[in-house]
Amino acid sequence: MRESILLADDHAVIRDGLASLLNAEGFKVVGAAPDGREAVRLAKELKPNIAVLDLGMPQLNGLETTRSVLQCSPETRVIVLTMHTEDPYVIEALRAGARGYLLKTQATAHLVQAIREVAQGSIYLSPGISKAVVEACLSKVELPEDPLTPPNLRAAASTSALPPHPPSP
Repeated sequence: MRESILLADDHAVIRDGLASLLNAEGFKVVGAAPDGREAVRLAKELKPNIAVLDLGMPQLNGLETTRSVLQCSPETRVIVLTMHTEDPYVIEALRAGARGYLLKTQATAHLVQAIREVAQGSIYLSPGISKAVVEACLSKVELPEDPLTPPNLRAAASTSALPPHPPSP
């Protein structure tokens, strides 16, 4: 079966490039969203097999988008594609329901592999990320609060310590 893919990233060049690469690999990109709210709307309408979401998007960040996509389209499997390597982002994405966490610094072959593995029911983590997840689980240490929650974003924006959403490369 040809996997249907929804892409969501606030950078058009990323969306367009990924769509071309994935279509060339035999996947069917059924939608592309510039922000989290549009990704949720498209997921509800299109019911894709896989949603590839950036974390740092306007309107609705990637963590909230993941939760909302899974609520309106429970059969969709989410892969987070991001520049964020920090443990709290990884853990919170997995807690939100993501089945894959891939760094934008990885080669396209890793994204193709992630989509195939996640489509078959596996979990895919970028090399290096898996070690952080395993160590966090084994240590059973509470991780810091999700840095992308609305209260944290509002507080950070009011102190200008952090932009309203993390910048994407």
